[in-house]
Amino acid sequence: MNDVTSELNSIKRTRKIVNSAVWVIAGGAILFSLMTGAPLVSEHSEWRWTGWVLPALVDAALVLSLSADAVLSRYGVKGGRWPTGFRWITGLASLFLNTWGSYSTGDRVGVAIHSIAPVILICTSEVAPIYRRKFRELELELTGQVTELKVTKVVSTRKVQSSHEPGSEVQSSQENRSQVTGSQVQDSPPAELTENQRAIRDGYMSQRKASDVAKEIGVSPSYVSRRYRKIRQELDLTA
Repeated sequence: MNDVTSELNSIKRTRKIVNSAVWVIAGGAILFSLMTGAPLVSEHSEWRWTGWVLPALVDAALVLSLSADAVLSRYGVKGGRWPTGFRWITGLASLFLNTWGSYSTGDRVGVAIHSIAPVILICTSEVAPIYRRKFRELELELTGQVTELKVTKVVSTRKVQSSHEPGSEVQSSQENRSQVTGSQVQDSPPAELTENQRAIRDGYMSQRKASDVAKEIGVSPSYVSRRYRKIRQELDLTA
């Protein structure tokens, strides 16, 4: 379990580093775009002091896209065609504002230099959601493994403790017979209940609201809340 837990913690740290790097890249590209695009817009505007407005608007659109993708990726949801088109339109607009001044004067080196930041920002806006979804999938998988290991440890501990209690041998014999004859119906939950428990466990580890999970699987919120408390108690016993 220690190996799985350390791997999970490593993935969480890497995900945080990736998220921080995305916003560092976005911040640097936005600052560079404002400095490069504002003079170009000022030269073609009746009010020269408004040159910063258009680059700021384009960069704000990119920030909107990155922020929305960050939330959607947290739940493994893809934005679709419109968000992708939105990112590319804003990215190309930023590329134009950064390079047209150099292009119009025939400065090929300037075009290359001023295109670096917008291109990196466009690529970042495309790969960041993919990275986030992949990290989420890994976190859910490893979190499920850690939870199963902890629950198994709790159950094993309880079995060991109960085996040392008076009359435990008789009770164990009765349980074995009931398993063979199939009389122990209550201790064998139906397949649907097992699926619900798995969904509730995943919801708890993903820090989702009990009401949202209840609505998704079609049970009462109070039932999900009770299961949340039980999972929390089981995890506290192994902490």
